[in-house]
Amino acid sequence: MVDHSATVATSLDTGTRHRDIEDCVSGSHRRDVQALLADGSAGIFPMSGFVSRTQSGAAVVMALLVVAFAALLVSGTFQRQSVMARTVENHAAAAQTYWLMAGAVDWVRVILREDARASATDHLAEPWAVPLEQTRLNDDERDPAWLDGVVKDGQAGFNLRNLVGENGPLLTEIAVLERLLSVAGLNEMLAEPLAQAIDGELSLRSTDNRIVPANIDEFTFTDQKLQAALVGLRPFVTILPVTTPVNVNTATAEVIAARFENVSLVDARRLVASRDRAAFKDLTDVLTRLPDLRPSASAGQVAVTSRFFILEGAIEFRRARLHQRALLRRDQGRVEIVWKSEVRA
Repeated sequence: MVDHSATVATSLDTGTRHRDIEDCVSGSHRRDVQALLADGSAGIFPMSGFVSRTQSGAAVVMALLVVAFAALLVSGTFQRQSVMARTVENHAAAAQTYWLMAGAVDWVRVILREDARASATDHLAEPWAVPLEQTRLNDDERDPAWLDGVVKDGQAGFNLRNLVGENGPLLTEIAVLERLLSVAGLNEMLAEPLAQAIDGELSLRSTDNRIVPANIDEFTFTDQKLQAALVGLRPFVTILPVTTPVNVNTATAEVIAARFENVSLVDARRLVASRDRAAFKDLTDVLTRLPDLRPSASAGQVAVTSRFFILEGAIEFRRARLHQRALLRRDQGRVEIVWKSEVRA
């Protein structure tokens, strides 16, 4: 049996409250109150519409936040993919520049090999000595690749390796270094300590495991005066794997004046002017160009040919640029790469 007494009592109580309110309100307001009372058992202040509108606004805000977060994730993903694609493209361009540089080095090797077959001397009017201005390697619609470079005679300068002797620096070569410091406007009193420092770096007499410098940039002296002197000599000196004579067909007037004991800088400039009109054919030709001075030199000190050449070139492709320097050695019709190094800007 279902007890309906409680339900009936509740209904009677609700009806009683409605009649009490209606009795208190008269006129046109009674209909409004009756409408409010008819809204349900929640009371005379209905909240269902307000709650519905609040929930709808929160849902809209939540949806906007979700969309914004999703857009942020998608944009970040696209950005990372773009960076990865750009990185891969840059690596591919850098690899391409290395291959192009390898081709340029091989090209120079062919030029030097053909020069040895066609000429018995090496001078600055030969094809290998002509600098290559920036030149485009391709003429189609693909991304352009640019090459520029220059080949220099490695024996145009005073070879610092010549200073090294079995028991220390050679006195004859120290004298050459002293004259070179003088004509370069540097302190000639630094010749002996500088020769000692260079001999210490290049000599193989030491038993410690150290790396022997392969070029001028690898010399580092603790004495700042010696380091400054070496920097000042940079245009006139070189360092090669073995002792070499100076090629008077490519050497500067300063190097020639230092190499010949009784030739002044003025006389050396006269010799260079004569050489530019007609390259020296042999050592006898060199000695007869200045008959009043009669300079003396041996085949181990001066020459009119060269075995070592320095190539310096740069390749540009897309966003990649490679600047490289290489030492080439030519012997018996063969041209080999002694070392290559990347030049940092």
